[in-house]
Amino acid sequence: MDAPPVTRKPWAVLAYTVADDKGTGDSLDAAAKEELKALCDGADFGRMSVAAQVDFKHTRGVFRGVLTEAPPKTRGFESIPADSHPLWRAIKARLDRSKLRVLKDVDDLNATRATVIASFLRFGQRECPADRYVVFFYGHGYGPRGLFFDADADDASVKSLMPLSTLSDALDLVGERAALIVFRACQASTLEAAYQLRDAGQFMLASQSIVPIAGVWPWDTFLAALKPGAASGDVALDIAEQLARFLETPANRDPFADVPYSLVDLGAASAIVEPLKALGDALDSARSDAARRSACAAALEASRVGFPDDQAAPGDPALLDVATMCERLARLERDPVAGPARALGEVVERRLVTWHRSQQGRHRGVGLYYWPVQAEQANRSHLYKKALAEWDATQYRQLALSQATGWDRIALDPLQ
Repeated sequence: MDAPPVTRKPWAVLAYTVADDKGTGDSLDAAAKEELKALCDGADFGRMSVAAQVDFKHTRGVFRGVLTEAPPKTRGFESIPADSHPLWRAIKARLDRSKLRVLKDVDDLNATRATVIASFLRFGQRECPADRYVVFFYGHGYGPRGLFFDADADDASVKSLMPLSTLSDALDLVGERAALIVFRACQASTLEAAYQLRDAGQFMLASQSIVPIAGVWPWDTFLAALKPGAASGDVALDIAEQLARFLETPANRDPFADVPYSLVDLGAASAIVEPLKALGDALDSARSDAARRSACAAALEASRVGFPDDQAAPGDPALLDVATMCERLARLERDPVAGPARALGEVVERRLVTWHRSQQGRHRGVGLYYWPVQAEQANRSHLYKKALAEWDATQYRQLALSQATGWDRIALDPLQ
């Protein structure tokens, strides 16, 4: 006999957590457990449901949990007792208005594959029907190179990452545009990600810098923003401002002095195509003129913000701060780059990035890929790896932003 249909609610949160990494410790495992506990503890199940999938590092298997007012009908995963795993046992002990169903896959799935994430999103929408969705991604981020890491991938150096194109394909397969996509992952706020996800969600909340493991996010206040009649933009801004207040406390961003976050209007992402393409054309033409090339190269180099191990301004030298880049190139008033740089800057600052908060002010909202040209930059970068440069270039050219603007001509062949 089929289970009764689950009541459709105003909101649902779909949380996809990958706690695997290349290290030998288990700090990400522990942090992921605490984060999911806080999310589930903070939910008001009268108006929302929660579906979560987590791939732990030291616990074999991929686990799914669904929290609704009625146990859902499930497929593909076998049901297991909630008490069989400490995460779900801790969540179950604190629930008083909902029912928890925990499932574990038969095989240890590779969480970086499109089929796995698409399966979870379909599962979440089927078991947690809602008018609007918040999709939360937790795990390692590698900017335009992609997200996550799975030690069980066939090739741990390459295939272990999920490219942005794979992520967008998985989200598109679901067919339901998310109201808000939230990344607790490093360097996810890039033009590449915004354009790749333009059809997958309305808004994106992400950082262009390093995101620390420390501090469990204030999910009780986040979820209180999910009001039935509130506009998606207002909900997204409310959550962004709550996160900013949380990050004002130094312990919540330890060990970094700055953890910048931006709210990006994905509906405005298409507007960056024309000015970025024009800017790429102008920069490309500067290669043949020594004076122009030198001036443009200096402006671009001055737009790199921080290093991964820079506690004051954690970032990556393979990313340009777009607002800084546009401002510096626009100062070259007689150069053909000035006009498109100014136009791109206006789109990014007035339309794309609708809110930004930074403790130090060096990061200004969104990044853009640009290979390092100095040895120190290359050696300290997390996003650029010389041994993977050829593979990365192939993947980067396949991104929607490269296809639409040709920015790969500049990103993969910097001006010097």
